[in-house]
Order: sequence, then C-alpha cells, then structure tokens
Amino acid sequence: MDINFFFLFVVGELLLLSSMIFLLPVVCGCPERCRCHSPSNFVDCSRQGLAEVPSDLPPQTLTLHLQDNQIRQLPASAFKSVPQLTTLNLYNNSLSNLTSGVFHGLQHLRVLNLTQNSLHSLESRLFHSLPQLRELDLSSNNISHLPTSLGEPWENLTVFAIHQNQLQQLDRALLESMPRVRHLFLKDNLWKCTCHLLSLKLWLETFIYKGQ
Repeated sequence: MDINFFFLFVVGELLLLSSMIFLLPVVCGCPERCRCHSPSNFVDCSRQGLAEVPSDLPPQTLTLHLQDNQIRQLPASAFKSVPQLTTLNLYNNSLSNLTSGVFHGLQHLRVLNLTQNSLHSLESRLFHSLPQLRELDLSSNNISHLPTSLGEPWENLTVFAIHQNQLQQLDRALLESMPRVRHLFLKDNLWKCTCHLLSLKLWLETFIYKGQ
C-alpha cells in the first residue's frame, strides 16, 4: 500500500473518531424520547406519551415543548435542571393541580402555555417566581377561581388568556397587578352578575379607553 495513501487514511479515521467523541456529550445529553436542536437550545418532547418531565434535560435548554403528553403531576422545582428556560409549553396534558414552587428557579421564563389541561384552581403566589413572564395561557381548563395574588407583581406580563374556563367572577385587583397587559382573553366563562363583575366592567372600560 502506498505510504501516502496509508497516512491519509489513518489521519482521516482519527479525525472521524475525534468528531464522534466531540459530539457524544451532545447526543447523550438529550432525553431518549425527545429531539434536541443544539443551535437554538430547543428540546421537543411532544406527543411521546410521557407521564412525567424527563429528568435528563440539557441544562442549556431555552425552549421546551411537552405538549400532547399524559403528564398528571409536576413536583416542586420540576424544572430546576433547566434554569435558562424562556418558553415552556405544557398544552394538552392531564394536569389537575400545580403545587407551590413548581416553577421555582425559572427566572428567565417568558412564555408559559398551560392550555387544555384539567386545572380547577390555582394556588396563591403560584407564579411569583417568574419575574420575566410575558405570556400566560390558562385557557380551556376548569378553573373556577383565581386568587388576587396569583403573580403579583406582574410588571412584564403582556398576554393573559383565561378564556373557556369556569370563572364566575374575577377580582379587579388581579388585573391591576398587570400594568403592561395588552391582550386579555376572557370569553366563554360563567360570569355572574354581581358587584365583582361590575368592578371588572369598569376596569375593562378603562382598559379599552386607554387603548391597551
């Protein structure tokens, strides 16, 4: 065999082996039933029949899709392994309750989608650990009550969706804790004509008048 050819062959094999070793941590760092896109730090675990959040998510994850699974419960600090997370999609799971501290550590989260679950009520201060939250979608659940201190203060929230729930009233103080809200979705609830609803009506009139 020509010595030059042999030399090139060996060098080529070494380069291939080196590249495989370099990529190994990236491949191994992705949960088995998920798809990881390294350039954008996007992890897609949707439609996998998951009953819980994968424990081996890449710590650099920015966007996490968990929609269309069968997740029933989220333990406290369920997402502590992905502290840089900015977008979390939990659409169409089987969540009926969210424990206090479930979102602890997500200081950078901006978008949270919890639509089409089985949520009935939410704990006070549930979203207090999400100072950067901009979009919150709670639509298509069975929520009958929202505590006034749900996320106060929500200085950055611009989108708040609670349509298609079981709400009969909504405390005006909750809406006043969202000074930057621009898109508010309230339709298809069980609104009851009470003094609370009148207060909400007055707030909405001011909201519309200001061109929010």
